[in-house]
Amino acid sequence: MAVLFKLQDFEGPLDLLLYLIDKNKMNIYDIEISSITDQYMTYLDEAEEVELDQMSDFIVMAATLLYIKSRMLLPKHPKPGEEVEEDPREELVRKLLEYKKVKYVSEKLNACQGESSQYCFRNKPAEIDIPESTIDYDAILENVSLKLLYDTFEQLMKQKEWEQHTKEERKIDHNILKKDTYTIEQKSIYIRNLIALEGKTTFFTICKKEMPKIELIVTFMALLELIHKKEVTVLQEEPTGDIVIKGGIVDEEDRA
Repeated sequence: MAVLFKLQDFEGPLDLLLYLIDKNKMNIYDIEISSITDQYMTYLDEAEEVELDQMSDFIVMAATLLYIKSRMLLPKHPKPGEEVEEDPREELVRKLLEYKKVKYVSEKLNACQGESSQYCFRNKPAEIDIPESTIDYDAILENVSLKLLYDTFEQLMKQKEWEQHTKEERKIDHNILKKDTYTIEQKSIYIRNLIALEGKTTFFTICKKEMPKIELIVTFMALLELIHKKEVTVLQEEPTGDIVIKGGIVDEEDRA
C-alpha cells in the first residue's frame, strides 16, 4: 500500500489516527485496532525523517497501539468471579474524541478569523499557551535516532510474532497477559536500578526476546518515558552494536 502523505502533513499521531479511521470508514467507538495498528506502522516505516520531538510522539503512539492490540488478544469471556476488564481501546477513543473537538473548534476559529480579520484578541488567552519543548534530543540521543530505536524494537516484535506461531505458545502468552503485572512505572524502576548497579545497560538487556510481547511493549514505553524525562541517554558505541542506555546526559568524556 503506497503512502500518499508524509508525517509532516499531520499535526501529530492523533491526527494521523483520525485520518486512518475516516479513510477506512470505521466507527470511532469500535476501532478495528489490528488493522489501524498495521496501517499506522506502515506510515512510520515509510516515513521520511522528521523533527525528533515530533517523531517521539508518533513512536509513543505506535507502542500504545501495539499494547492495545496485545490486550485485545485476551480471552473475551472471563471466568465466573473474575472482573470484566474495560475495553483497552477506551482511553484512546476518549483522546481521539477530545482531539476531534479541539480540531473542529480550531478550524472554526480559523474560518472566523479569515472572515473577520478586523477582530483579534488583545492578548492570547493564557489557557491556550503551549510551551515549546525544552528537550535536547540531540544530547539525549547521542548517535542514535528515534527511528533506529523504533526500528530495533519493531524488529524484535516481528521476531516474537514469528516465534509465537503455535497454539501452545499463544496459550502460554495469554496466561501471562491475563496476570497483567507489567506497568510502565515498574519497568522504569527496573531500568533505573540496572543503571544504578552497573552504570549502564543495553536495549537487549531490558528487552529480552524471551519476554512476553506485552512485557516488551511496556518496557519500551518505559524507556521512551525515561528518555522524555531526560533521565537516560542512549547511544550506540559500535555501528552495528547494541544500543547503550546510561543515566542522564552523557558527559563529554563519555562521548569521546
